[in-house]
Amino acid sequence: MPCRREVPLALLLAAFLGACGRTAAPAPHPAAGHQATPSPRLVTGFALQQAATLPVPAEGLAAAAQGGKVYLFGGLGPEGSLAAIYRLQDGRITPAGQLPLPIHDLAAAPLPGGAILIAGGGEVRSFDRLYLYKGGQLHPLGALPTPRSDLAAAPCGGDVYLVGGYTGQSFLASILRIDPQGRVAAAGKLPLGLRYAGAAALGGRVYIFGGFALSGYQSAIYRFTPGQGVTRAGALPVAVRAPLVAAGSDGILVAGGESGPGEDQNGVYWYSESGGLLRIGALPAPLALGAASYLGQGRFALIGGEDGTRLSQRVYLLTLRHGR
Repeated sequence: MPCRREVPLALLLAAFLGACGRTAAPAPHPAAGHQATPSPRLVTGFALQQAATLPVPAEGLAAAAQGGKVYLFGGLGPEGSLAAIYRLQDGRITPAGQLPLPIHDLAAAPLPGGAILIAGGGEVRSFDRLYLYKGGQLHPLGALPTPRSDLAAAPCGGDVYLVGGYTGQSFLASILRIDPQGRVAAAGKLPLGLRYAGAAALGGRVYIFGGFALSGYQSAIYRFTPGQGVTRAGALPVAVRAPLVAAGSDGILVAGGESGPGEDQNGVYWYSESGGLLRIGALPAPLALGAASYLGQGRFALIGGEDGTRLSQRVYLLTLRHGR
């Protein structure tokens, strides 16, 4: 198996896609005739409710929001890898297609024009295929330079960046850029080979959280600036792989993650470029290896995953709370 075993809403789900960027410092007094850009409110916590139920419990699935809906791809269920594609909208999950074969630990991210890129993943081996999902149809889009499962994907500047992963034999440090036509280019390199990291874009940069390396579970937060490279931007309080990560309108949500074989975390954090990492609460139970997607207006979906050694069938709606 290339991907895991060797390492030990609720009608509120109307979605808008989000971008990134937050400034906590007060703005200077505006000159006459100019309006100050209001500073985003401080995130102080969140409300959580179960909003939907997956058809089967699953971890290692991929999710991407597009056109007011969240699409779910593949995953690993109780009976093995899954090939189903589902659509999540208004608290309902409905079938939306099929992958060409059962796949888990794949990545998905939205592209301009209403399409979703699906990349890599694995079953008994890691895969190198790229697909474009649009209008309910799946179209082959080419191949990656090497097979790549356990990877992360982040849309940024109209392209999608693929971060790290596993070939079935080697941990990958490369960052790849995929444009809407499916052209693949090397974009950067991590300091070490990394799988099961979380990634999201904020302010034109891609932030990378945790992951698993040959040396074990990782706590580093890296910042990748296209055209410039990778720098360290901080650290998580606990070294984890497979946290649930999604970019909101002015920050990044980071939830849970696996800190050891069968040991998952329940901490929830908000990352902003000005304020760094802030703990905003805890989930009712540990969670890792699931998917997260931004729904707009401070709302996120947390989908599937595992609680320790048990697979989850739940879809949570997490709504940020703000203060001054």
